Parts: sequence; structure tokens; C-alpha cells
Amino acid sequence: MKKLTIPAILVGIGILLTALSFTSNKVDPDDIGISIDKTAFIMPAAHRVYSNPDALNGKYYLFKAKITNNSSTTLKDLVVRYRIPNFVDWTELSVSGQMLPGQTVVVPCYPKFTDEITEKTTTSVEKTKIEISWDGAESEDIIEEEFSFKLTNRNEYVYTGIKSEEISGWADMYDNDALIACYVTPNDPIVKYYTQNLQEKLMKGEQAAVSQKPEDGVRLLTSLYDATLQSGMVYSGTKGIPQSTDDVQSIVQQIRLPREVITGNTGLCIELSCLYASVLSAAGLDPIIYFVPGHAYPGFKMNGQYFAIEATGIGGEGLGNIASAEDAFKSGQKQLQEFMTRAQSGDPRYTLVDIHAVNEQGVTSMNLNDNDFLKKKVDDIVASWGTGNRQIKSPGNNTINIPDNTLRTSNALSFAIPNGWQTYNRPVPNMPILTAQVLAPDQITTVSIYDIPARSTQEAMNVLNQYFSSFGMSINYQANGNALAGQTYSSNGYFNWVGKALPRANGIRIVAVGAPDYMYQQNSGIINQVYNSIQ
Repeated sequence: MKKLTIPAILVGIGILLTALSFTSNKVDPDDIGISIDKTAFIMPAAHRVYSNPDALNGKYYLFKAKITNNSSTTLKDLVVRYRIPNFVDWTELSVSGQMLPGQTVVVPCYPKFTDEITEKTTTSVEKTKIEISWDGAESEDIIEEEFSFKLTNRNEYVYTGIKSEEISGWADMYDNDALIACYVTPNDPIVKYYTQNLQEKLMKGEQAAVSQKPEDGVRLLTSLYDATLQSGMVYSGTKGIPQSTDDVQSIVQQIRLPREVITGNTGLCIELSCLYASVLSAAGLDPIIYFVPGHAYPGFKMNGQYFAIEATGIGGEGLGNIASAEDAFKSGQKQLQEFMTRAQSGDPRYTLVDIHAVNEQGVTSMNLNDNDFLKKKVDDIVASWGTGNRQIKSPGNNTINIPDNTLRTSNALSFAIPNGWQTYNRPVPNMPILTAQVLAPDQITTVSIYDIPARSTQEAMNVLNQYFSSFGMSINYQANGNALAGQTYSSNGYFNWVGKALPRANGIRIVAVGAPDYMYQQNSGIINQVYNSIQ
């Protein structure tokens, strides 16, 4: 009996020690310190940068979890995982073999989005869910964290990730400048198709990158300018690029992709710069985008030399006369001289992005699918090259060619067309009463000329309203003699206009000028100028 007592005691002690060891290794989750450094937003266009820990030295991430073991027990097999509902399933980030008492680790998260994220056309607020566990943790011990962030649409570009109240200098304003390379898309099938046509039709098959001669690079640069000029592409405004460190409204901007600039035939300075950079890269050159206060312009480098062109010389709001390719290149080179002087003197407002250099640092563009409809639009644009005509897109998505000169309506009513405005005839086949339309460089302010078979202004307006109804639109107006003022409603909102009506052979002619309600007051000066010229 005594022989059995000692082993039994030893077994009991062993069980007790084992139980005590489990008890002593139990970690209170409150003893684990957690601090989450999170991003405020993610741009889908740059999703490959956010997913790559080597891109720009890991500057862009979703979050960094700082974990401190404040317990007296060594943590084993610490695991951090996360998910973004609807975008990223539960993903394990890291496993730490041992985490000693008092030790701190930082676990970064570089989220792996799929390419489908680049099809996102709306901005939303999404949630990130985080779980932290370790060996021996029960379900109730698992630490859960979550935070919200802004997931922009694919066209939204944010110039800086630094909060506006924390911006202390120009470098802060352009903190994200390298990410503009994500909007340069030389591998886009539409851009490649456009570039191919440019080289075959305007450069007669010559490829500037093959020779590596600066003069051939300049020829490609000016040929691209000529292509945009001949297709009637319009510089759509001067807004967007920050002009000062107080210009926080310009920190976020919607940027049309190069394919959208090509097929939409319009672009801001930064959008034109991305288009040029895309085509130059597709042709094998090294593109550069130059940033100065309130403006951006494109160019390239070759054999240690830098070149630039003023892409906005095609004309548009605030620019004045349309420049030839030669003059646009001279203007770009003149700006480049000032740029180099300022940059070399240390002026932080003058910066450039070497697209291929940042590509090598992991900043790469998004994948875009081929699109037969957009290629057909490119074909229509290419057809205008070399014709001496400029191509204008009508509200009905019809395209016509018109000579490069201004035009006055004849008979009954005429008016003066401001410089730079574009005229096109019979723009909507399904509305034969619409004789012509004239568009301002902003592609918003419009003059419409209607010839309506009617015996009175009231009857003419009734006919006009019937046509508009078939397009899902409606008109409200007031008449005072031959003067008219009204508002047209469509799914796009309200369009305010003023005009005049006068009998002519076989009916009534109406000339109306206006703009969307949100732009009418801003453009009232030019609207009144056109209205007063109607006679």
C-alpha cells in the first residue's frame, strides 16, 4: 500500500503543475496593447501600389498594427488577419513565433485588391476588420478592431495624403505626385490603338523611339499635338492643379483616364499630360510630367535632354487663341527653361514626375480591358486627321466634320460667334428642326438654331416641346415680343437659356443661348454677349 502512495502523489503533483502551467500561461487580452495607424483613403487606380510593400519603400498601406505584449507571459504564434467586406476576404498577414513580455511588433497591411476594383465608378466608405490571436487564445480572447476608410472611384486623384490642416509646405501639397503614374496607361488597348494610328497616319510609320534621336522624339510630340488639334479636342479648363498651399479645394480631383480623354475629345491640363505620357510611353519614349503652381504639362527626356510642349494650346477656357504645333512646342520649351531655373534654385513648387523611373519603383498603372465601342470612336477621330476639318461631338452623340472657320446664320436671325467656338450643322438627325448648334470651348455653353414650320412663336414652341418630350425632356418659357427666356429639364438637370424668335420663309426661326443652371451665372457675360448680337 505504501509503495502505491508515492507514485500516486507524484502523479497528483504532475497534474497540479500541468494545470498551474496552463493557468499561468493564460494571457489577458487587456494586457495586449494595440495601436492602429490607418489610411484615410485608397485610390483604386493605385491599388497595385498599396498592395506592394516594396513600392516607394512601402509608403502606401491600408494600416499598420502596433502590438505590445504588456503581459508577463511569452506569446506564441501571434496571428494578425484582416478583411474588407465585399473586396478582400479574411487574409492572414503574419505569424510571430514568440513575443516576449514587453516586446513590440509592427505588422503592416498591404491589401490585395483584385483588378475589378478599377471598374469602381463611385466613391464609398468601407470598413476594415482586424483580428489578433495567439496560441492558446480562446474565441473570447481574440482581439477585434475595425476602422472606416474612403475608397475613391477609379478617376479620383488625391494630390496629398496629408491632412489639409497639417500641410506646412509645397512638398506636403504634392505628397502623392508619384501616383500620377498610375493614371498613365500605355498598355491600355485603346491607347495602344490610338498610338498605332498616330504613327501610321500622321508619322507615316516612323517610330521615334527606334532612332533615339531627339528630333524624332519632338516630331512624335508635335504629331500628337496635331492629332488632338485636328480632331477638335478641347482644353476643358484651368481648374484642378493646386496653386498654393492654401488651395485645399484642389487637393482632390476627378481625372479622366487617357482613353476617356481620347474618346471624349476634351481634357484638363493634368489629363492631357497623362494622355501624352501614355502615348509617348506606348511609343517607347521616356515621358515626363511637369508640375508648376496651377498647371501641368507633358514632355519627355532623351539622351540627357528634356523636352516639353504646351498641350493646352489646342484652345479652351482662359487660354485665348489656338496655337500651332510649332508654337505649342516653343511655349513648352520656354516654360521648361523657367522650370529648370526654378527647380535648380530649390523652388519646391516646381517638380516633375519621371514616369518610367517611378514605374521601376513599383508605381504601375491599372489594367484596362479592350473595348470595341471605344475603338470605333478612335476610328472616327482618326478619320478627321489630315482633312483640314475639326470634329465636333453633338449632344446626341453624333459626330460631324466642319471647316475650320466661323459661321453666321443667314435669313431671319443672325448672330456673332465668339472666337474659338465651334459650329456644326444638323447635329441630331432625329430632330430635323435643329438646324445648327454652336459650342463654347467649355463644351457647356451652347447656341441652338431652330427652324420650325409654324405660324407663330407659340406654335413653334409647342412643336419644339413635342420634339423634346420624345427625348424625355420638357420646356418652360416666357415670351416678351420676340424675346424668349426659359428652362429645359432633362435627366441631366436644368438648362437655362435666353433667345429670340422671328418669322422667316416657311416658319419661325428661334436662336437660343444658354448653359446648365449651375454654370449659367458664371457664364452670363458671354451668354448676354451672344444674346445681344442676335438680330
